[in-house]
Amino acid sequence: MQKTPARLLLLLPLLALTASSSEIDIPVHDDTLDNGLRILIVPDTNVAVVSCRLYYFVGSMYEGPGTSGLSHMYEHILFKGTKTLGTTNYQAEVPIMKRIDSLDAEIRRLRKKNLSESDQRIQEYRKEIFALLEQQRQYIKKDEIWETYLKNGGTHLNAWTGDDMTAYIVTLPMNKVELFYAIESDRMSNPVLREFYSERDVVTEERRMRYDNRPIGRYWERLFAMFYTAHPYRIPTIGWMSDIRAYTREKLREHVKRYYTPDNAVLVLVGNIDPQKAVTDIERYFGDIPKAEEPKEEVVTREPPPIGETRFTVYDKAQPRIDIMFHTPGYPDEDLYKLDVVEGVLSGRSGRLYKRLVNQEELCTDAGAGNAYRLHNGYFHAWATLRNGADPKKVEGILLEEVMGLVERSPSRSEMERVKNSIRKGFVTRLGSLEGLSDQLAWFERIGSWRDMLDYPDKIAAVDPQDVPAVVQQYLKPELKTVGRLLQEKSDTTDTSEQEEAY
Repeated sequence: MQKTPARLLLLLPLLALTASSSEIDIPVHDDTLDNGLRILIVPDTNVAVVSCRLYYFVGSMYEGPGTSGLSHMYEHILFKGTKTLGTTNYQAEVPIMKRIDSLDAEIRRLRKKNLSESDQRIQEYRKEIFALLEQQRQYIKKDEIWETYLKNGGTHLNAWTGDDMTAYIVTLPMNKVELFYAIESDRMSNPVLREFYSERDVVTEERRMRYDNRPIGRYWERLFAMFYTAHPYRIPTIGWMSDIRAYTREKLREHVKRYYTPDNAVLVLVGNIDPQKAVTDIERYFGDIPKAEEPKEEVVTREPPPIGETRFTVYDKAQPRIDIMFHTPGYPDEDLYKLDVVEGVLSGRSGRLYKRLVNQEELCTDAGAGNAYRLHNGYFHAWATLRNGADPKKVEGILLEEVMGLVERSPSRSEMERVKNSIRKGFVTRLGSLEGLSDQLAWFERIGSWRDMLDYPDKIAAVDPQDVPAVVQQYLKPELKTVGRLLQEKSDTTDTSEQEEAY
């Protein structure tokens, strides 16, 4: 077992949020098992619960043609259980699943002959698959993992999948944390791709509802696919529909074998917990799980520098909006902190974009900006949602005018102080809950080191007003922008119910 000091008392100096300075004490215990599993523990005896989270460092950026969305698919499947969870007789399930696999292989063989889904043979095979699934369900204990957590006082039960990280989450009473070790170690070492084909249909329907049948979903998916020319950030987390339909249990099994291993994961525990006992227990449950047979291959593709402007316009039944995106460096480039300040100057009700487009010009219902940190190539984003009848060309011009205005009109001292205080306040707020602190520790560990979290307020405090014009000139070049426009479909009646901000 590799150890850093058993208990690190880390003082996080924050510059004055009010008239006086404040400090946050974060006692972080940092450990690594011999199999590579990282452990971050923050004890807090003022509460009676523990936020328990297991993060795998995998997501859609590790996928490609034919495999897009596999990490998200596995998020669904992982709740179906293991060889001991979610079943009354795993061995009885095995031949049924093998037969289903063989039928699905026949369907794929027929599809390669360009037969349609309505072909009689395909329909007969599908009918037999679902008959076998019904047969298998006599051995399945539906939702056993969820119900076990809930019966033992679990809250905040969830899971999510992103570009480069997936998370499995529950908050438990302090005397029930061992249940988390038992369930998650079993899921790590003994996953069963149970109800795979019915769940594949669930995911296709989820994709249809969230993206294919929603104007805002279609728009965002295609905008990001255009913004990133080369980097796999362009791949939608849920996957492309054709890839989802072509999933096989073997394809998912290979994905799991490669990425869902202890050396590609971090356990984060925040709450009323003794770090030394926790590490001993974690070693007992996870210590014998082997590393990946081959080290994970990191993504080497990087986004090439843009060579011109890209524009994308969609007419649909949705709230009209304009999005302007610029390429920025990946973490940990020091300019990212300066761009955070640029975001603060432009965004929010007190920001320049809202004041100009909503309050003064009355062209928009909302406007703002965002600086997205990413492991590799990030982006800066200025956006506005338009009032009905507003001129898109005029709104786009004002968005660019205000962004580039920072070159000639750098923030005043008072404006900088407001922005810095707002950023630091938001940072403190995110650390104010067990769950928020857990996510921040894991996120910083993913993109660099959890220790980087401690430096963030000082990095923001060090940004000078004169840093702003230079960073805007360097990265937010109008001639290299990507512009997305979602405009109202020209019709007598237009549904404007989907008024959503950018993520």
